[in-house]
Amino acid sequence: MGGVTAADPTDAATSRIFDRNYRLPVIGIVTVVTVVALEAMAVTTVMPTVVHALHGLRYYSWGFTIYLLADVVGMVDAGRRTDRDGPTPSLLGGMLLFAAGLLVAATATDIWVFLIGRALQGVGGGSMIVPLYVVVARAFPPSLHTRAFALMSAAWVLPSLIGPGLAGLVASSVGWRWVFGGIAPVAVAGALILVPVVRTIRHDAADNEFRSSARGSALNGLSLALGLGAIQEAAQLANAWAPLVAAAGFALCARPLLTLLPQGWLRLSHGLPTVVVLRGVVTCAFFGAEAYLPLTLTRLHGGTPRTVGIPLTVASLGWSAASWWQSHTKRDRASLLRIGFAVLAVGVLLLLVVARPAASLWAAVPIWMVAGAGIGVVMPIVSALVLELSPESDQGANAAAIQLSDMTGSILGIAGVAVLVNGLGLDRLSTAVTIGDAVLASVAVLGALAAGRIRPAAK
Repeated sequence: MGGVTAADPTDAATSRIFDRNYRLPVIGIVTVVTVVALEAMAVTTVMPTVVHALHGLRYYSWGFTIYLLADVVGMVDAGRRTDRDGPTPSLLGGMLLFAAGLLVAATATDIWVFLIGRALQGVGGGSMIVPLYVVVARAFPPSLHTRAFALMSAAWVLPSLIGPGLAGLVASSVGWRWVFGGIAPVAVAGALILVPVVRTIRHDAADNEFRSSARGSALNGLSLALGLGAIQEAAQLANAWAPLVAAAGFALCARPLLTLLPQGWLRLSHGLPTVVVLRGVVTCAFFGAEAYLPLTLTRLHGGTPRTVGIPLTVASLGWSAASWWQSHTKRDRASLLRIGFAVLAVGVLLLLVVARPAASLWAAVPIWMVAGAGIGVVMPIVSALVLELSPESDQGANAAAIQLSDMTGSILGIAGVAVLVNGLGLDRLSTAVTIGDAVLASVAVLGALAAGRIRPAAK
């Protein structure tokens, strides 16, 4: 099938990300990431307002994790579907489903309807991000992969600059519902823009073996989502049932993780298995801490919807700047990963300052920018390595694997802090986030220690 193909390796040295040959894929990448980023920044900012309005404070963390759980289902399905049918169905369908979820959330009359909307957004988001990796793999030469992923990070800049402030302004003036309803038309427009983009991407249809494996993967995705959901619910219970629910959750997760992630990930085998695990490590440390930062700033420091989003904005700026830096430096990737994880560990650990009620709310601004720089170094390198270590026939499956690791890490990080917050109570929020952030910083340190195993073992 004709369309955009990777540049000849002999031209790699002269290829540029904004060359005419790559214009349409660049438009597609920026469109998808901008919509997802705008939603993410806005939702994180207004979540305290939403749960207060819908009388659902107990389900605060579910506002984040229900999206991630549904994301898992969408990603697993999109991984096999993309290898079989190409990126078009998942990209366009995912964008429209994402928009539908936004409208459901905007019209929610109680916390349960709101969570259903978030679940629809999650399935749509998961369906979009996996084929986006395949677009990068098939539309750009390997020499431009890290820059393509840096571009994805850069696409967060504008949403990061306007998203939190605009979301806070809208929530304070006309209501939080318009935050969700206002993004929905942008998602629909994004789907329309993507039509000419995905038509240019080459796809060689796979054989019918993918049809049975796709169904199996969908069941694994559902099992993993249910397992992670049980773990999250156990974190909320804070009673005698919590260990049993958590054990059931881990049991449901075991088979899908063993099946869907590269063989050898449990023992951190060299190469792809370690690369995939590192994705989960970095998201566990970063998003586990970030999910409770707005609540900390609201409850301990009296932050408003307008102000609590500012640290999230500067973190994304740090993320984008660090992504650009890593794509232009000559350092080897293992060293860069060690640097990124170390910087992230410092940023998360410094949140212990913000956890003190006597501290200034504004201390979170430079601190979280440091953490953003750390994850900004790690993410593009890990993403590029997955593509480089994957044969073309497995690019969708391995893109799904890295996203599953991403979501699993995020949910475990958020659930871990939730155990502390719900166990100790909001009256001891300072103690809970202090312990949680210290543990998450240690997780980032473990990532730095494992970075040397990204190289495939010598044969």
